[in-house]
Amino acid sequence: MKKMHFIIILSAILMCAGCRTASQKGGIEKAVSDFFEGDYEYRQTDVYFHRDTELSSTVVEGKIIQSPYKEYRKLVKSSEQSLWDEMYLSGNGKVVDVKMHLNNEWQETKMNREYPYGYDENLQFVLDREEISDHRKIEVYTAEYTVDVSKNFRLKEDLKATVKQEYFWEKDSNTLIQVETDLTDLNQKLFIANLISANGVSLNDAQSRMEDETGLSEIVKLEIWKSNGEIRIEVP
Repeated sequence: MKKMHFIIILSAILMCAGCRTASQKGGIEKAVSDFFEGDYEYRQTDVYFHRDTELSSTVVEGKIIQSPYKEYRKLVKSSEQSLWDEMYLSGNGKVVDVKMHLNNEWQETKMNREYPYGYDENLQFVLDREEISDHRKIEVYTAEYTVDVSKNFRLKEDLKATVKQEYFWEKDSNTLIQVETDLTDLNQKLFIANLISANGVSLNDAQSRMEDETGLSEIVKLEIWKSNGEIRIEVP
C-alpha cells in the first residue's frame, strides 16, 4: 500500500467550496458562504482507512482570520512522525509567510495559502438526512465537485476526480458546524497522474498499479468552532 504517496502528492492540488440549489435559498447556501468568508476556530481530523481498518490519523487545531489573513495551527495528534508541532501563517495573496516550530526551534519559510475543500466550487446542495446532536437539530447536505487532475499535472490523458462532501448545518442558528470530505477518488487519480508524470508509464499501466490501492480511503473532518466571533492571533 502506498499511503505515503498520497500524502506527498495531495499537497500539489488546490483545495476548494461554494453554492446550492433552489429550495431554502439563503439557508445552507448562506451558511457555507458566511463560513468561507468569516473568521473561525477549527479542528481538522484526517484519517486514512484500508476498508474498515484505520491506518493513520492526524488531528490539527487552529484558528483563522480572513482579512488580513492570519492562521494558527497546532498539531494535536499524529500516528506518524511529524517534524512540526505549531505554525503561524500570515500575508496577502497566493503565497504567505510561515513561522513554523520544528526541530525545537522557530523557522521561517513561505508556502501557498490553502483553503478548505470545496472553496470556490459551484456546489449543488442536496438534503440527505436530519440528525440530533447535543439536543441540536442538524440537517446534513451532500455536495460534490470535480477536479481536473490532468490539467494540474499538464497531462494529455483525461483524468478527472470527484470529491464528495457532507455539510452539517444547524438550521436554528443558521450555522455550519462541520464539513466531511471524501478524498478517495482524488487520491487515486493523483496517484495515477504522478506515475505518468514522474515515471513515464502509460495510463493503462498506472491504472493497473492502482489495484494495489484497492480499499484505501481518506476522510477529512473539519469541525467548526466559534465562527463569527472575535478571533485573536498574535504571530510571534
